[in-house]
Amino acid sequence: MSSIRYRSDIDGLRAFAVLSVVLYHLEASWIKSGFLGVDIFFVISGFLITKIIVRDLQDSTFSIKNFYLRRVRRILPALIFVLVFSSFFAWLILLPQDLLNYAKSMLSAIVSVSNLFFFKTLNFGYFATDSSTIPLLHTWSLGVEEQFYIAWPVILIILFKLSTSSKKYLLTITSLLIIVSIAIFFYKHFPKFYYMPINRGFELLFGCFLAISLNNREQKSPNKTLLDIYSLVSLILMAIPIFLVSVSYSSFWMIVTCLGAMLFIYSGSLGYIPFINRLFSIKPFVAIGVISYSLYLWHWPIIAYLNYLSITITVDIATVVIILSIILATISYLFVEKPFRHKFKLSFLKSLILLWIIPLVVSICFYTASKHQGFGFNQSFYMDQNQLTFSYGFSDFDNNHCFLQAESTTFKSIDLPAKDLCIIGSHSYKNTDILFIGDSHARSEYPMLSIWLKSAGLSAYAITQRSTPFLYGMNDNEQGISKLDRNVAIKKLIETRFYKYIILGGAWSSPAYSGFIELLDKSIDIIVKSGAQPILILDTPYLPERLNNLCHLSNSEILKYFNLANCSIKRSYVDQSEHKFHTLLKLLLVKYPTLRVINPKKAICNSKECQISIEGVPMYADNQHMNYIGSKLLGELYLKEFGNPLIAIIKKLIKI
Repeated sequence: MSSIRYRSDIDGLRAFAVLSVVLYHLEASWIKSGFLGVDIFFVISGFLITKIIVRDLQDSTFSIKNFYLRRVRRILPALIFVLVFSSFFAWLILLPQDLLNYAKSMLSAIVSVSNLFFFKTLNFGYFATDSSTIPLLHTWSLGVEEQFYIAWPVILIILFKLSTSSKKYLLTITSLLIIVSIAIFFYKHFPKFYYMPINRGFELLFGCFLAISLNNREQKSPNKTLLDIYSLVSLILMAIPIFLVSVSYSSFWMIVTCLGAMLFIYSGSLGYIPFINRLFSIKPFVAIGVISYSLYLWHWPIIAYLNYLSITITVDIATVVIILSIILATISYLFVEKPFRHKFKLSFLKSLILLWIIPLVVSICFYTASKHQGFGFNQSFYMDQNQLTFSYGFSDFDNNHCFLQAESTTFKSIDLPAKDLCIIGSHSYKNTDILFIGDSHARSEYPMLSIWLKSAGLSAYAITQRSTPFLYGMNDNEQGISKLDRNVAIKKLIETRFYKYIILGGAWSSPAYSGFIELLDKSIDIIVKSGAQPILILDTPYLPERLNNLCHLSNSEILKYFNLANCSIKRSYVDQSEHKFHTLLKLLLVKYPTLRVINPKKAICNSKECQISIEGVPMYADNQHMNYIGSKLLGELYLKEFGNPLIAIIKKLIKI
């Protein structure tokens, strides 16, 4: 397989791409969408690989066996080197369930399907997985690339065999594939499809298209001024979305970035190196570009472990991360990448055994060991980690639509779940005239409220929907649900006058509701006019980002050593975040004398701080929702400290 002319400006472009990614992951405020550096990598890869394949096919020297051997030597040595170190820190830092998930992701990375693994396992949307703490998440791009290169050489070989290898045919087929991929890219626009090769294929195909169009091109005297303009425009096309636009998937800005990368490569392909390309060819840029693959591999596990330990990435820490990543990438390039690519000329079989089969066997052993709770260094000191997640304990309510996360063809927001399936509290009292409504925060309060209801011999009909507190009139759009429809249905239910007590739960201090919280006045008015008594359950505190991780790790020897173990937040932080809502609440209490308020925070907060664990068990599933066990423990603690808050309010229903 022949090589192609080296271009230092492309290494400079690699540097631009990888630094964009690294700085974005370090949360540099001036990098809005640095992840688009991966899109640039895809274009570069498609261009270089296709250039080699087409040239060798034309010369009848292409060997698919040698092609995959080169890919194995190029990709796996550095990846395995990083995995060895990353796995040690995974064993040292991660809790048992997270360590098991890591082991699964490592297996998927070695077999080049980590993008499919994350597509299947990550949660998106309201209950999104905190992807910033997943050490091998970045290997998704390797999966996309390798899956593409399973298909693309075969397509080219078939086209050459069918004598349809003229530039016209190749460009036509490539164009059609680009159109199909872009159509799917915009059609399958849900975030999880970000990881799918068919959705990202057009980015590699842009590079493929350029390589084919430049193949055997007649050499003409280049228009230097025009190429300088092209080069400048290419930088603008890449820089605007990366530095100025907060891009979300799927966005046309991703296509713009790829077109910019295409134009940059094209500008330097015609016998003249434009000014911007020369700028990218300076030694510091080229040096970073040469180690860009290893730098990409190293930087993210370091950042992910810092995030997992809830270590705030300050400017100083970011600087250390960059320097450390560059040092490790340089070592990786010089002593791993380079020797395996140029020095160790192993056969295909030996390369397969050494670089794939042996690491795969070791990964399987690591995965098997991770299935045992006692394997990792950081042990879960309270219980199985799975019991502290969103889903544990709530499955019956969720499956019966008592909590609606997304509409389906059979159940919409306008529909209300069957009453007998959504009873909380004492099940011997199913003909309840207590209604409990709210959003996912209300859902997380099911166990707490159920404790109080059972203690009083009562029950409630519980209806909750994602992002939908009873703020009548709220109509901001959110994918998969209708807030307006749900609140219209709730209003009609209240106006039947069947329910004498309406309990409201919600994320009252959420920034997402800041423009609508005044609608609570209207909602309470609807309840009062129906003849029912409104009861408001105040929310538990929002946690600073990733503080919940520290609570889960509060028995960690590592955190104790660095004095980072923490399972509480300052009361001043809580009061400040809830100030706007409490100002409104004071007015509502004056306006509606029958309004009653229950404040669960009384059981966990004093004047200085609020605890976020009870009896050593973390209360939260993330930074805002209580887990099932934490909610239950809070209900029991409140009952013990202050008595049953419902008894004083609902005396008429309680049989004494």
